[in-house]
Amino acid sequence: MNVPFELVHRYREGRLIPFVGAGASMAVTWDGGKKRGPSWRELVDEAARKLDFEPDLLRARGTDLQILEYFKSKRHDFAELQNWLFAEMRPPDECLRDSSIHKALAGLARCRVIYTTNYDDFIERAFKLHGRPARKIAIEAHMGDYSFNDSNACEIVKFHGDFSHPNVMVLSESHYERRLKLDTAMDYRLRADLLGRVVLFIGYSFRDWNVSYLFRMVNDQFHGLPESLAKRRAYITVPDPSDFELRLFDERNIGVIPVDGSNQTRDVAQLLEQIARN
Repeated sequence: MNVPFELVHRYREGRLIPFVGAGASMAVTWDGGKKRGPSWRELVDEAARKLDFEPDLLRARGTDLQILEYFKSKRHDFAELQNWLFAEMRPPDECLRDSSIHKALAGLARCRVIYTTNYDDFIERAFKLHGRPARKIAIEAHMGDYSFNDSNACEIVKFHGDFSHPNVMVLSESHYERRLKLDTAMDYRLRADLLGRVVLFIGYSFRDWNVSYLFRMVNDQFHGLPESLAKRRAYITVPDPSDFELRLFDERNIGVIPVDGSNQTRDVAQLLEQIARN
Protein backbone atom coordinates (compact mmCIF):
# COMPACT_ATOMS: atom_id res chain seq x y z
CA MET A 1 0.00 0.00 0.00
CA ASN A 2 1.23 3.48 -0.90
CA VAL A 3 1.19 5.39 2.39
CA PRO A 4 1.38 9.20 1.96
CA PHE A 5 4.70 10.52 3.24
CA GLU A 6 2.86 13.26 5.13
CA LEU A 7 1.15 10.70 7.36
CA VAL A 8 4.37 8.84 8.14
CA HIS A 9 6.25 12.08 8.78
CA ARG A 10 3.61 13.50 11.12
CA TYR A 11 3.26 10.18 12.93
CA ARG A 12 7.00 10.15 13.64
CA GLU A 13 6.58 13.62 15.15
CA GLY A 14 3.58 12.51 17.21
CA ARG A 15 1.30 14.79 15.19
CA LEU A 16 -1.10 12.32 13.56
CA ILE A 17 -4.71 12.10 14.76
CA PRO A 18 -6.75 9.06 13.67
CA PHE A 19 -10.47 9.88 13.41
CA VAL A 20 -12.51 6.67 13.60
CA GLY A 21 -16.01 6.15 12.17
CA ALA A 22 -18.67 3.44 12.18
CA GLY A 23 -16.89 1.35 9.54
CA ALA A 24 -14.27 0.36 12.12
CA SER A 25 -16.90 -0.94 14.55
CA MET A 26 -18.68 -2.79 11.74
CA ALA A 27 -15.44 -4.68 11.12
CA VAL A 28 -15.75 -6.37 14.54
CA THR A 29 -17.66 -9.64 14.29
CA TRP A 30 -18.77 -12.20 16.87
CA ASP A 31 -21.11 -15.16 17.33
CA GLY A 32 -19.30 -16.96 14.55
CA GLY A 33 -19.54 -13.99 12.23
CA LYS A 34 -23.32 -13.70 12.63
CA LYS A 35 -23.11 -10.39 14.50
CA ARG A 36 -21.15 -7.20 13.95
CA GLY A 37 -21.32 -3.57 14.93
CA PRO A 38 -24.50 -2.01 13.41
CA SER A 39 -24.26 0.50 10.60
CA TRP A 40 -25.85 3.95 10.71
CA ARG A 41 -28.51 2.70 8.30
CA GLU A 42 -29.35 -0.19 10.61
CA LEU A 43 -29.71 2.22 13.52
CA VAL A 44 -32.18 4.32 11.54
CA ASP A 45 -34.03 1.19 10.39
CA GLU A 46 -34.48 0.13 14.00
CA ALA A 47 -35.77 3.59 14.94
CA ALA A 48 -38.40 3.34 12.18
CA ARG A 49 -39.45 -0.16 13.20
CA LYS A 50 -39.84 0.88 16.83
CA LEU A 51 -42.34 3.45 15.55
CA ASP A 52 -44.13 0.69 13.58
CA PHE A 53 -43.03 1.99 10.18
CA GLU A 54 -41.23 0.31 7.34
CA PRO A 55 -37.87 2.12 7.12
CA ASP A 56 -38.02 2.69 3.37
CA LEU A 57 -41.48 4.24 3.65
CA LEU A 58 -40.14 6.86 6.04
CA ARG A 59 -37.09 7.40 3.86
CA ALA A 60 -39.42 8.28 1.00
CA ARG A 61 -40.56 11.25 3.10
CA GLY A 62 -37.39 12.38 4.83
CA THR A 63 -33.70 11.92 5.47
CA ASP A 64 -32.19 9.57 8.04
CA LEU A 65 -31.55 12.47 10.41
CA GLN A 66 -35.16 13.62 10.04
CA ILE A 67 -36.35 10.10 10.86
CA LEU A 68 -34.33 10.21 14.07
CA GLU A 69 -35.71 13.67 14.80
CA TYR A 70 -39.22 12.23 14.34
CA PHE A 71 -38.34 9.37 16.68
CA LYS A 72 -37.26 11.85 19.36
CA SER A 73 -40.47 13.85 18.88
CA LYS A 74 -42.62 10.74 19.30
CA ARG A 75 -40.67 9.12 22.14
CA HIS A 76 -39.41 12.37 23.79
CA ASP A 77 -35.88 10.95 24.06
CA PHE A 78 -33.59 8.30 22.59
CA ALA A 79 -33.46 5.98 25.60
CA GLU A 80 -35.21 3.08 23.85
CA LEU A 81 -32.96 3.34 20.79
CA GLN A 82 -29.82 3.82 22.87
CA ASN A 83 -30.64 0.70 24.89
CA TRP A 84 -31.07 -1.31 21.68
CA LEU A 85 -27.78 0.00 20.30
CA PHE A 86 -25.93 -0.77 23.52
CA ALA A 87 -27.27 -4.33 23.53
CA GLU A 88 -26.19 -4.80 19.91
CA MET A 89 -22.62 -3.70 20.57
CA ARG A 90 -21.30 -6.13 23.19
CA PRO A 91 -18.72 -8.35 21.47
CA PRO A 92 -16.75 -10.72 23.72
CA ASP A 93 -13.19 -9.73 24.56
CA GLU A 94 -11.58 -12.34 22.34
CA CYS A 95 -13.39 -11.05 19.23
CA LEU A 96 -12.46 -7.45 19.99
CA ARG A 97 -8.86 -8.52 20.67
CA ASP A 98 -8.78 -10.19 17.26
CA SER A 99 -10.06 -7.10 15.41
CA SER A 100 -7.18 -6.16 13.11
CA ILE A 101 -8.17 -2.48 12.90
CA HIS A 102 -8.44 -2.04 16.67
CA LYS A 103 -5.19 -3.90 17.25
CA ALA A 104 -3.49 -1.61 14.72
CA LEU A 105 -4.96 1.49 16.41
CA ALA A 106 -3.57 0.34 19.76
CA GLY A 107 -0.22 -0.16 18.02
CA LEU A 108 0.07 3.51 17.02
CA ALA A 109 2.36 4.23 19.95
CA ARG A 110 3.15 7.79 18.87
CA CYS A 111 -0.51 8.80 18.62
CA ARG A 112 -1.43 10.34 21.95
CA VAL A 113 -5.00 11.23 20.97
CA ILE A 114 -7.61 9.40 18.87
CA TYR A 115 -11.00 10.84 17.95
CA THR A 116 -14.13 8.84 17.21
CA THR A 117 -17.77 9.61 16.43
CA ASN A 118 -18.70 6.07 17.51
CA TYR A 119 -20.81 5.65 20.65
CA ASP A 120 -19.42 2.22 21.54
CA ASP A 121 -16.42 1.43 23.74
CA PHE A 122 -14.58 -0.77 21.23
CA ILE A 123 -11.46 1.40 21.06
CA GLU A 124 -11.11 1.77 24.82
CA ARG A 125 -11.65 -1.94 25.38
CA ALA A 126 -9.20 -2.86 22.63
CA PHE A 127 -6.51 -0.65 24.15
CA LYS A 128 -6.95 -2.37 27.52
CA LEU A 129 -6.90 -5.82 25.91
CA HIS A 130 -3.62 -4.97 24.15
CA GLY A 131 -2.05 -3.55 27.28
CA ARG A 132 -2.01 0.10 26.30
CA PRO A 133 -3.35 2.68 28.78
CA ALA A 134 -6.13 4.94 27.53
CA ARG A 135 -8.24 7.74 29.00
CA LYS A 136 -11.74 8.47 27.70
CA ILE A 137 -12.80 12.05 26.96
CA ALA A 138 -16.58 12.15 26.47
CA ILE A 139 -17.68 15.36 28.19
CA GLU A 140 -16.09 18.69 29.07
CA ALA A 141 -15.53 17.59 32.68
CA HIS A 142 -13.06 14.97 31.42
CA MET A 143 -10.87 17.64 29.81
CA GLY A 144 -7.98 18.78 31.96
CA ASP A 145 -8.67 16.04 34.52
CA TYR A 146 -5.22 14.81 35.48
CA SER A 147 -6.33 12.43 38.22
CA PHE A 148 -5.67 9.54 35.86
CA ASN A 149 -2.42 8.05 37.10
CA ASP A 150 -0.74 7.35 33.74
CA SER A 151 0.50 10.47 31.96
CA ASN A 152 1.42 8.36 28.92
CA ALA A 153 -2.15 7.23 28.30
CA CYS A 154 -3.70 7.83 24.89
CA GLU A 155 -6.78 10.04 25.04
CA ILE A 156 -9.82 8.58 23.28
CA VAL A 157 -12.05 11.55 22.46
CA LYS A 158 -15.69 10.51 22.04
CA PHE A 159 -16.64 13.40 19.76
CA HIS A 160 -20.35 12.50 19.70
CA GLY A 161 -20.65 11.22 23.25
CA ASP A 162 -21.09 7.60 24.31
CA PHE A 163 -23.44 5.24 26.13
CA SER A 164 -22.14 6.42 29.50
CA HIS A 165 -23.26 9.97 28.67
CA PRO A 166 -26.43 9.55 26.59
CA ASN A 167 -27.49 13.16 27.10
CA VAL A 168 -24.62 14.37 24.89
CA MET A 169 -24.92 11.75 22.16
CA VAL A 170 -25.28 13.34 18.71
CA LEU A 171 -28.08 11.46 16.93
CA SER A 172 -30.79 13.63 15.38
CA GLU A 173 -31.10 16.43 12.84
CA SER A 174 -31.29 19.09 15.55
CA HIS A 175 -28.18 17.65 17.22
CA TYR A 176 -26.22 17.95 13.99
CA GLU A 177 -27.54 21.44 13.30
CA ARG A 178 -26.31 22.58 16.69
CA ARG A 179 -22.92 20.95 16.09
CA LEU A 180 -22.62 22.73 12.73
CA LYS A 181 -22.16 25.91 14.73
CA LEU A 182 -18.85 24.39 15.87
CA ASP A 183 -19.03 26.05 19.29
CA THR A 184 -19.28 23.17 21.77
CA ALA A 185 -16.52 22.19 24.17
CA MET A 186 -15.67 19.23 21.92
CA ASP A 187 -15.36 21.50 18.89
CA TYR A 188 -13.00 23.83 20.72
CA ARG A 189 -10.96 20.84 21.83
CA LEU A 190 -10.71 19.59 18.24
CA ARG A 191 -9.69 23.01 16.97
CA ALA A 192 -6.84 23.07 19.49
CA ASP A 193 -5.78 19.52 18.65
CA LEU A 194 -5.73 20.26 14.92
CA LEU A 195 -3.03 22.90 15.33
CA GLY A 196 0.08 21.58 13.61
CA ARG A 197 -1.47 18.14 13.13
CA VAL A 198 -2.90 16.03 10.31
CA VAL A 199 -6.06 13.91 10.55
CA LEU A 200 -6.59 10.42 9.13
CA PHE A 201 -10.28 9.55 8.71
CA ILE A 202 -11.05 5.82 8.68
CA GLY A 203 -14.43 4.10 8.66
CA TYR A 204 -16.32 6.94 6.97
CA SER A 205 -18.10 7.30 3.65
CA PHE A 206 -18.54 10.34 1.42
CA ARG A 207 -22.26 10.52 2.27
CA ASP A 208 -21.61 10.46 6.01
CA TRP A 209 -22.97 13.51 7.84
CA ASN A 210 -20.05 13.27 10.23
CA VAL A 211 -17.64 13.71 7.35
CA SER A 212 -19.60 16.64 5.95
CA TYR A 213 -19.37 18.88 8.97
CA LEU A 214 -15.97 17.69 10.13
CA PHE A 215 -14.56 18.55 6.73
CA ARG A 216 -16.28 21.89 6.98
CA MET A 217 -14.43 22.52 10.23
CA VAL A 218 -11.11 21.43 8.74
CA ASN A 219 -11.54 23.64 5.67
CA ASP A 220 -13.17 26.67 7.27
CA GLN A 221 -10.96 26.87 10.34
CA PHE A 222 -7.70 25.66 8.79
CA HIS A 223 -6.05 25.41 5.41
CA GLY A 224 -2.77 23.79 4.44
CA LEU A 225 -0.73 22.18 7.18
CA PRO A 226 2.16 24.52 8.14
CA GLU A 227 5.56 23.54 6.71
CA SER A 228 3.96 20.78 4.66
CA LEU A 229 4.81 20.03 1.05
CA ALA A 230 1.42 18.35 0.54
CA LYS A 231 -0.43 21.29 2.15
CA ARG A 232 -3.11 18.88 3.34
CA ARG A 233 -4.72 18.88 6.75
CA ALA A 234 -6.59 15.58 6.32
CA TYR A 235 -6.64 12.20 4.55
CA ILE A 236 -9.38 9.61 4.24
CA THR A 237 -9.51 5.92 3.31
CA VAL A 238 -12.02 5.28 0.50
CA PRO A 239 -12.94 1.85 -0.91
CA ASP A 240 -12.49 1.69 -4.69
CA PRO A 241 -12.75 5.47 -5.17
CA SER A 242 -14.24 6.77 -8.40
CA ASP A 243 -13.27 9.96 -10.20
CA PHE A 244 -16.36 11.50 -8.57
CA GLU A 245 -15.00 10.94 -5.07
CA LEU A 246 -11.39 11.68 -5.95
CA ARG A 247 -12.26 15.02 -7.49
CA LEU A 248 -14.68 16.17 -4.80
CA PHE A 249 -12.37 15.19 -1.96
CA ASP A 250 -9.48 16.94 -3.72
CA GLU A 251 -11.56 20.12 -3.99
CA ARG A 252 -11.89 19.95 -0.21
CA ASN A 253 -8.12 19.46 0.06
CA ILE A 254 -8.64 15.97 1.49
CA GLY A 255 -6.17 13.32 0.35
CA VAL A 256 -7.75 10.01 -0.68
CA ILE A 257 -6.09 6.71 0.23
CA PRO A 258 -7.68 3.98 -1.91
CA VAL A 259 -8.46 0.64 -0.27
CA ASP A 260 -9.86 -2.56 -1.75
CA GLY A 261 -13.65 -2.52 -1.39
CA SER A 262 -13.72 -6.29 -0.90
CA ASN A 263 -10.99 -6.19 1.78
CA GLN A 264 -11.45 -2.86 3.51
CA THR A 265 -10.70 -4.17 6.99
CA ARG A 266 -7.45 -5.79 5.86
CA ASP A 267 -6.29 -2.74 3.92
CA VAL A 268 -7.09 -0.21 6.66
CA ALA A 269 -5.32 -2.36 9.25
CA GLN A 270 -2.28 -2.69 6.96
CA LEU A 271 -2.24 1.06 6.43
CA LEU A 272 -2.12 1.70 10.18
CA GLU A 273 0.50 -1.00 10.67
CA GLN A 274 2.71 0.50 7.95
CA ILE A 275 2.43 3.95 9.50
CA ALA A 276 3.46 2.50 12.88
CA ARG A 277 6.48 0.71 11.38
CA ASN A 278 7.90 3.78 9.60
